[in-house]
Amino acid sequence: MASQQTGKHRQRSNGRALGISAVALGTILWGTVGPVVRLFPEDTEFQYSLIRNLSGTAALWLMVLFSKNKKRYTKQDIIPILVSGTGAALFFPLFILSFQLTGVGVASVVSIGVAPIFVGLIAWIALKQPPGRQWLYGTLVAVAGVVALNWPSGDSTVNVLGIGFALAAAFGYSLQATGMGMISKRHTPFQCVAPMFTIGTLFQAPLSYGKDFSFLQDPVLLMGTLYGGVVTVALAYAIFIFGIARIGAATAVTVGLMEPLTASILGVVLLNETVSAIGIVGSVLILTGLVIVGRPPKSQSEIVA
Repeated sequence: MASQQTGKHRQRSNGRALGISAVALGTILWGTVGPVVRLFPEDTEFQYSLIRNLSGTAALWLMVLFSKNKKRYTKQDIIPILVSGTGAALFFPLFILSFQLTGVGVASVVSIGVAPIFVGLIAWIALKQPPGRQWLYGTLVAVAGVVALNWPSGDSTVNVLGIGFALAAAFGYSLQATGMGMISKRHTPFQCVAPMFTIGTLFQAPLSYGKDFSFLQDPVLLMGTLYGGVVTVALAYAIFIFGIARIGAATAVTVGLMEPLTASILGVVLLNETVSAIGIVGSVLILTGLVIVGRPPKSQSEIVA
């Protein structure tokens, strides 16, 4: 009996480790978006997002088409798809509006840092799944790290409306993750993400109406856009949702705080940017928080708060 319990515990631990590794890899791929976007001309964010979403969505449906394990969508899938699709539609436009008003530093701190808290609250209140004390402690440490890593410079302008958009963006991201977590138990990763991005792309398309797409004539920028779609949408989200199915949305979004850390590292390595002393402290805090969240619970009492 004891050996069976030990085997089950080891199996759960291995599944958790695999899930955390998948989520971390997915968010590392997301973290490459920032350095790529900086190659593009100003005021092309919505155009870049539209082409990225279109190419990513097309790649996802191709994967679904050729998948041998796909299942029929049912009425049970409608709500999760709408929830995640609404989140996908909201996040990027709201984040853009936020950093235009209050700067990328403040927008990043609020939208990325608050998202795990929103996901935890949704899991607790709406889904009756309290994420637990270990998640809370790890998330608080990691969020403190995100704040330190993205600490606004002295010339940053704190705009109340901009912060409001950042909070709304964080809520959009939390809806996206929650919906993916709800549907991930019934479908393959590609089947989970494809309808979500279809809805998100349809809602975001009008934002690019009448805008200039001439930058796509540059082969480097065209490849950057396609890279964003195939790698940071189709592949990254499929890997991310593979992890969500094993560790839950709340833990996955906390592990997702690897994204700003990845973007910061790439900025230093590829773009010759510098990181302040407080940014280094923030990086250590993020990694510490992820270690706390990723540690397997020792007992059932640690799982439920």
